[in-house]
Amino acid sequence: MINPHRSRCNLPFALVLITLVFCVPSSAAKRRRARIPHALGPHINYILRQTAAQRGFWGIEVMRLHDGKILFKQNAEHLFMPASNMKLFTTAAALEELGPNFVFRTTVESATAPDAQGRVGDLILVGRGDANLGSRVLPYHLETERKDPADRVFRELADQVAARGVREVQGNLVADDSYFLFEPYGHDWAEEDLEWGYGAPVTALVFNDNELLFHVQPAAAVGETALVSLAPIGDYYRLNNRLETTSADSKEEIFVERVQGSRQLDVWGQVPLGSIVEDDSVSIDNPPQLVGDIFLKLLEDRGIHVRGKVVVKHLTRLEAATMLSPAPAPAGRVILAEHDSLGLREDIKVTNKVSQNLHAEMLLRTLGHEVKNYGSVTTGLDVLREFVAQVGIPADDFYFVDGSGLSRQALVAPEAVVKILQYMTHSPYFDAYFKSLPVAGVDGTLDHRFMGTSAIGAIHAKTGTITHVNSLSGYMDLPSGGRLAFSILGNSNPASARLGALTADQIALAIFEKYGGRKRVVRRRSVKRVKKLSRKPEIRK
Repeated sequence: MINPHRSRCNLPFALVLITLVFCVPSSAAKRRRARIPHALGPHINYILRQTAAQRGFWGIEVMRLHDGKILFKQNAEHLFMPASNMKLFTTAAALEELGPNFVFRTTVESATAPDAQGRVGDLILVGRGDANLGSRVLPYHLETERKDPADRVFRELADQVAARGVREVQGNLVADDSYFLFEPYGHDWAEEDLEWGYGAPVTALVFNDNELLFHVQPAAAVGETALVSLAPIGDYYRLNNRLETTSADSKEEIFVERVQGSRQLDVWGQVPLGSIVEDDSVSIDNPPQLVGDIFLKLLEDRGIHVRGKVVVKHLTRLEAATMLSPAPAPAGRVILAEHDSLGLREDIKVTNKVSQNLHAEMLLRTLGHEVKNYGSVTTGLDVLREFVAQVGIPADDFYFVDGSGLSRQALVAPEAVVKILQYMTHSPYFDAYFKSLPVAGVDGTLDHRFMGTSAIGAIHAKTGTITHVNSLSGYMDLPSGGRLAFSILGNSNPASARLGALTADQIALAIFEKYGGRKRVVRRRSVKRVKKLSRKPEIRK
């Protein structure tokens, strides 16, 4: 899971932040403070000059929300790759178009009710875009993010089918994925993204975020093969494990590779004796098929015999293109089991807090299906563009190609980001939107950022990171009681992902101090030193 081109840092991000920003000798600190400009523009330029980030291109806009006054802007009209700041648009559109209480429904259906012997023909498991069919605990909370049995919902559905008296399926078990057009990957997603959890295929019927936890630990002795495991489906991939346990002082290098369409996962390299390796995730190759296989076993465990096989039903581009109109729902089907999700606001929180790409892409396709009766990327983007036009954002301020920002063709101007943030403050659904954003030093992708500063808890913002791109946009609650909307987009940044994120944080902190009237302080906090390994390309959150 190592990309040899990825820069690495052995310190946790919080320690990097504290070390680079605050932990300098007192005399040097006095000299540096003396050189820091008071005006915001020169201060930001000063921050950029301290690292390789100065060679990048940065766009910034800051708005005072109570009167809409632009307090600061720099390259705000230029277009930037937004990375996961794209989710600010997708989740706003979902809340506005569908409402925070919108429910995703998963059902088990058949053409007829079971006969006197408990027999039905085909049994059809229909997915309709519920992204939370897995081990995630909702409502989202950092401490309980992954605790449920991953197949809990499917167990409940199987129990309902058994309770309806079904004892035999004479036909096939159909895993119906046709709520979305079958286009599992976004436009211009890199091939290397697709083997990782953050690049999981997009389907209407999902299992566990369409990803498996990948866990590595060294063996008990040098020279032995390290232990590699997958969860919650340990045998989904054939593991070709050539990962060696090496001496405790050796370098850690772990490589993972899977050819698209293959069910073999190759793992090689070395892991030091006694080291702790951070878990990661790999994508599931064919999620609807896996869901069908899981559900088949659950039915059999409950004494329901399936004579046929698992069949996955997709809606292909060819099928969609040759339809005279969108296919109506099959008439007269009997609902044998159903599961309703929690309201959309809970999925929005997951999408933004942990920057879940799959959830954002599913929301985009759901918008297409629910608003225009066609669950495709193109239709979802049409809905998104129409919504953004209603907000008042000019068409030349954005170029949307996906819902998550994983594509490198997506472009957005910082002024467009600030406008969507401003618009949502007047929405009746602002509370759900605001609470979905990571909070500085508290949770989500900001849980270990802004440590040791007065901005902890005061910045609610969406992060964004792909290779050479760092973004941070959201809201600042000032000590005075005022609130700002801000957007910081950095492109062509040659610094590492962590140093790029640190640069964005320093700029945000400079804005917070400038308009909040409070200087940074070092808060004494114990930080557990845990070696973290980034084993994938810098295309993540």
